[in-house]
Amino acid sequence: MFLPLTLLLCPALLLADIIYLKNGGKIVAPVTKEDTKQIFYEMGGGEFALPRSAVERIEKSAPAPLQPEGSRPSRDLALELPAPPEAAGEEGSAVIHDGAVDEAYLRRLAGEAAHNPSPENLHQLKRAYQQAAVFLSRQGDPDAAILKYREAIKVLPHDQALTLGLGYLLTKQDHYLEALDLLRPEADRYPQSPDFRVLLGSDYYGMEDLDQALVEWNKALTLEDNPRLREAVEKVERERDVSGSYSELRSEHFLLRYEGQQAEKLSGEILNSLEGSFQNLTLDLDYSPSEVIVVILYPTQAFRDITRSPAWVGALNDGKIRVPISGLTVMTPELARVLKHELTHSFIRQITLGRCPTWFNEGMAQIEEGATTAALGTQLARALAAGKIPALASLETPFVDLPQDQVGFVYAKSLAAIEYLRDTFGMGEVRRMLKLMPSSDFNGLLQDELRLSYPAFEQEVTNYIVKRYGS
Repeated sequence: MFLPLTLLLCPALLLADIIYLKNGGKIVAPVTKEDTKQIFYEMGGGEFALPRSAVERIEKSAPAPLQPEGSRPSRDLALELPAPPEAAGEEGSAVIHDGAVDEAYLRRLAGEAAHNPSPENLHQLKRAYQQAAVFLSRQGDPDAAILKYREAIKVLPHDQALTLGLGYLLTKQDHYLEALDLLRPEADRYPQSPDFRVLLGSDYYGMEDLDQALVEWNKALTLEDNPRLREAVEKVERERDVSGSYSELRSEHFLLRYEGQQAEKLSGEILNSLEGSFQNLTLDLDYSPSEVIVVILYPTQAFRDITRSPAWVGALNDGKIRVPISGLTVMTPELARVLKHELTHSFIRQITLGRCPTWFNEGMAQIEEGATTAALGTQLARALAAGKIPALASLETPFVDLPQDQVGFVYAKSLAAIEYLRDTFGMGEVRRMLKLMPSSDFNGLLQDELRLSYPAFEQEVTNYIVKRYGS
């Protein structure tokens, strides 16, 4: 099961709205914009869309005031789109033309700033670099955005907004060591900025250095109190208390943490299984994560205490793969299946920059683990034909708040949707859709790639299952 780590690894969400859904669920995330048909919100580093018809009401958080340039940027600007408000947009931008960055314009500004480093020339250059980086990030090319920030920092070293922008992107891409090297000296240079400490804590947390993560987040709290950051600290304190005595085992792509002799006997087999699944997924998804993936094996009660997940959740991926293994003494096909399922979420998180709808993510994880809809085929066909399963458009967010009696069919419907895409358009198209997700909401992606609206896609999936298994 995939859970976006919206609290611990996405500092931009420390100030969030609450979206109450008509199905009884709720989403805690900043609402970025609204129109007559959709509501857009930010989660896991990506922007998602909900049909307005699925929303009961929205409870807005108090907005952080915009501060003039030169003072400490608000958290939304510093950590989500780290630029002054006028630098973040594309309209009227001299550096963005016809859907691309004007490299010649950037070089001209850089030359003028080198010849005459006046405040005005440096400001124009900084603004252009920020606009280019923000544009590239929104287009789903974070590596190119990172390069733009690096180019800017060479000309404008120690600039607070540029450094935070680069640090945020490095953290989002799980480049924790690079982010730490960048941010540590700058955090001392800007001792009154909590944003550096929040990012540093996220990087240490991603590297499984829980003690140092707590040090940095507690420093941030002394600079600016925030209830959500306090919740994050409490969660990591629970995690540290449980896993402080865990042993470690490393392989090329994984850091495995475990406790006790039972897990020690399994750890080598688990790492071998994970490495085999890693190679398979690299081929299947045409992608290879560059950073080490953390996997933690828990006794079942410790898993519940740390994740606070519903009883039906058998494993979890919140940026780290967390698996309860109580009672297991040998590697089993079921455990290998669970591990590959969760590892698929790690791949998809990086491919899509966290912007994959949950149903698509869970469907892909089931496909990769080898599941099919056959076992529930007849029941699924009847439930779909009767409209008894929530629409896919309402399943773009985590499933943890779903009623337990719906969970099985929701997962089956998610799998059915991916089976339909695979069997109708081929896995090449599925991979293409994953790679396009960073730069498009899913409704737009369906229109552009498949020439289908969300309701039409929903109907196609239903027709596919009813035809395959009968009503």
